Amino acid sequence: MVRISVLGGTLSADRNAGWNLMLSQPIVGACLAGALLNPGPEWELWALRVPVGVGALLQILLTDASLPAAQRQQDTATAGVIGTSVALLGMVRLHEILPTALGGVLWVVVGVAVGLLASIPGGWVLRFHRARNRDDVRNAERIAGLGEAGAFELLYWGGVLRAFLVGAFWTWGGTLLGLTLAILLLPHVSGFLTARRIGFMFAALLGSGLATAYHAHVRNRGRVLGWVALGAAAALALATTLRSKLV
Repeated sequence: MVRISVLGGTLSADRNAGWNLMLSQPIVGACLAGALLNPGPEWELWALRVPVGVGALLQILLTDASLPAAQRQQDTATAGVIGTSVALLGMVRLHEILPTALGGVLWVVVGVAVGLLASIPGGWVLRFHRARNRDDVRNAERIAGLGEAGAFELLYWGGVLRAFLVGAFWTWGGTLLGLTLAILLLPHVSGFLTARRIGFMFAALLGSGLATAYHAHVRNRGRVLGWVALGAAAALALATTLRSKLV
């Protein structure tokens, strides 16, 4: 949890300090979280299959400019970290209760769901930082007018430290809350989580992501929900076709 908190704080600072190192992208944060939680040989790509899956889907669903979520103040920097952490820690805690087939697809679905949900209260948490930023901007203008370079630098690094602490505490709290809910709720639906249903949920997420990506980069951006529905329908048609072939 300490590692995850430090990672969340670092990504939050990267996003809010204007460094633009691209560390705050969901797919990057998810893979870094996976590497921190599984050091050693788990750096191999197959061992990072859950973080890669969670991060890739969150990258599409949270940062695509055509989606309503991209226009809101959601927290994309820590969403991948929280979703991946809950998925990997839940996989360890619940491996005797929930199915482990399909190469971890269930936990990709869980991680994406947690990441999407975590991005909303994460945005609320960061409002505190943004409000303080506005105060800092006013103070910065006054300090710059007085020519006090030392005070200006202190003000900047104080803002970076605040972004780090806010991101770290939210990552810790969000991961703990998400893991607690997963441990409490998932065992009650274990009977529903068959391999076929898990596969369909994953296909629906992937189809929706591909449809919104297509909509954003190829089509106009006025009917995004229709393309999301089309992606889910395409995933359903593919799952039905594959099922008939296998049978």
